[in-house]
Amino acid sequence: MLESSRLKLRMEELAISQSELARRVGVSQTTIYKLVSGDGYGSKYLHKIARELQTTAAYLSGETDDPSTETPILALDYQQRQLIEYFNKLGEPERNSFIIIMRSAVEGPSKHNTLHNDRSAFRAEDDERVFKAGA
Repeated sequence: MLESSRLKLRMEELAISQSELARRVGVSQTTIYKLVSGDGYGSKYLHKIARELQTTAAYLSGETDDPSTETPILALDYQQRQLIEYFNKLGEPERNSFIIIMRSAVEGPSKHNTLHNDRSAFRAEDDERVFKAGA
């Protein structure tokens, strides 16, 4: 059975509204409202709720008093998990393209010669000489 006071406390500590928590977990705001108000006894989404509140189902259900017990070592936030979820839905070519785009965004343009940034491949002064000679 979920302890509504612990749910409310974690939501307040993390400044997460009922509607935001519902969106992240994938349930209606009414479901979260019922849990917070004590009208709901539990939810099959308890583990997802606990993850979003950076705690455990054991804490929310009153089995332990430590909200950090059993919390995964690598706790990803909502955006990070969403990014991984979308990335996993991509095919191999799209994944490779995505990695190149992200690398470019983080590191800046590549220092390697490519079709798009090889400055030695095109020299404007050589081009002008050809036009003048042909005229």
